Amino acid sequence: MIKNPIETILNIDNLSINYKVGDQYAKALNEISFSISKGERIGLVGESGCGKSTLLKTIMGVLPGNADILSGKIELNGKNLLEIDSEARRKTRWADISMITQSALNALNPVQRISDQICEAIKAHKNVTYSEAMARVEELFELVGVAKSRAREYPHQFSGGMRQRAIIAMALALSPQLVLADEPTTALDVIVQDQIFTQLKQLQKEMGFAMILVTHDLSLVVENCLKTIVMYGGQIVEFGPTDDMATNPLHPYTIGLKNAVPVLGSTKNPISIPGTPPNLMLAQKGCLFAARCPLATEKCRNEIPKLNLAADLHYARCHHLPEAQQFAAQADNPEIWEVN
Repeated sequence: MIKNPIETILNIDNLSINYKVGDQYAKALNEISFSISKGERIGLVGESGCGKSTLLKTIMGVLPGNADILSGKIELNGKNLLEIDSEARRKTRWADISMITQSALNALNPVQRISDQICEAIKAHKNVTYSEAMARVEELFELVGVAKSRAREYPHQFSGGMRQRAIIAMALALSPQLVLADEPTTALDVIVQDQIFTQLKQLQKEMGFAMILVTHDLSLVVENCLKTIVMYGGQIVEFGPTDDMATNPLHPYTIGLKNAVPVLGSTKNPISIPGTPPNLMLAQKGCLFAARCPLATEKCRNEIPKLNLAADLHYARCHHLPEAQQFAAQADNPEIWEVN
């Protein structure tokens, strides 16, 4: 299990989840284990459907009714959230664990003032007056770089960047220990995106919360996170220090993600990974990436690789780790990715 020994806030151990679809099951998460400590920023990267959002919903306790938790623990400060009752779990939301969603326009009620929406979240957890809650809202608006005089406006009166800042203010209203950021800048241009992340890092420094940043964009994680988890087909396929993974990726999927990122000034075009993710409603045998991997052998197609420690604090799930550096050196050749 991947665990950080110092001031661990959240510890996830052997978490597996299925979704029931008709009379079939899709294996959304498969034996996920990692932990996050106070003040850490961990990036969670992978294609759509790899299990990122399911993991966040499980941590928040808002899984849909067709989800079935097969095994595992989610421990917040040593308490297993999967064993407490629904009311106790409700109290952890926003107070201990909060979420910054990827679409502020959808997350905010269009016919309710933004201040009232944040006040509602505060009053649901604290015995305070409306005036006291409103004072907290104004304080939060100043923290996220929006004039407090605008707190009583409606979502449609805000730009996309300002709405996202309002969502960040709501997420921080009760000073949570952990913030889950689910692609928080997807709909924003790169300049506003950079401003939002600069603001988040400053707020994290001031308030000390840990953060899990979920994205499909590897470059965002490289710029903003000290550690990175790469997911594929509901599994963790690589985990380690971001700098090490950016310069020395070990799993072929991570190498492929790196090659798919445009590089400023490069004369080479980004290379997409051919093929599609596995159908998680079908029984899987062997490595889930084998059908798209240039290194795949019969062993890969028939034997599930373990998540092994490959270097200092750097884990990868692959049968061909000794060949990783050689493959990475050749992976910018599109012909390498022509898998039969």
